[in-house]
Amino acid sequence: MSNERLVIIVNRKAGTARRLGRTGLLKALQIVNRPIQLMWLHPSELSTWIQKLINDGTDKLVIGGGDGTINQAIQYLVGTKIVLFPLPLGTMNHFVKDLQLPTQLDEFLPLLNSEVNRHIDVGCVNNQFFLNNVSLGMYPLVVRYRGMARFSQRFPKLIATIYALTKVLLRHQSRRSFLWRTNKGDDIKSPMFLIANNHYELDITSLVHRKRLDRGNLMIIAPVDVKLLTLLEAMLYAWTDRIQDATRLDIRAVTDIVINTDSDHTHAVIDGELTKLSTPIKLRTKSAALCVVDAN
Repeated sequence: MSNERLVIIVNRKAGTARRLGRTGLLKALQIVNRPIQLMWLHPSELSTWIQKLINDGTDKLVIGGGDGTINQAIQYLVGTKIVLFPLPLGTMNHFVKDLQLPTQLDEFLPLLNSEVNRHIDVGCVNNQFFLNNVSLGMYPLVVRYRGMARFSQRFPKLIATIYALTKVLLRHQSRRSFLWRTNKGDDIKSPMFLIANNHYELDITSLVHRKRLDRGNLMIIAPVDVKLLTLLEAMLYAWTDRIQDATRLDIRAVTDIVINTDSDHTHAVIDGELTKLSTPIKLRTKSAALCVVDAN
């Protein structure tokens, strides 16, 4: 047992954290068997405390929340030797799953005493780092309208998503085109782009996941359009684990990419969070730039 106090930062608005509550989380943390200081924080307070711990010389950062919360943390960790411990306290915890770490809190907590770590890649978009992916085009509009519907109409998330998707498709706002000129001089024009940190495996059983986070590349997925036929083809090939064979999807691996559109700014979703990016949109990979705890 270590007598050194362990500071744990938690986004109290994250899905699992909110369900557990501060008292429930403190009870769960008792199995760590060392002094704990739990910082039960509002999202607006996270950056201040992350910077404080780094300035105090911490060699590990334990932070609980979803992918958006972890994204905030890595803005200060990339390129350092500080080890990230991402507590699975969000709703989906995609990043934790792709790291092949336990997604159940009681199974993850023993790792807080681990000294085993590894380095993984991160993506960078206009000087902001990301762990999972960046979406352009239709999906950011869906997220934007979904948020408006949940706020104004008090719709549940699923109903709000269906409402937002229908609204985007009917209004044809996804017809804005994004243009990528490849290194070979090819022009790839698409109404939406997904740029992922490393290669996604797409299948129906697990939706999307990554077997590795250290291949040193970005995965680009760009459909030729957002028609029903294109979506059905993508689902069919995903079901049979042959997404690379989908003729109406442009899928390739790159180390960097510049995407243009006919506007000075565009909405994007970065690791699940809606934001606005200036154009041209510049993306690249940073290999082995983040140190994370390893379960092996």
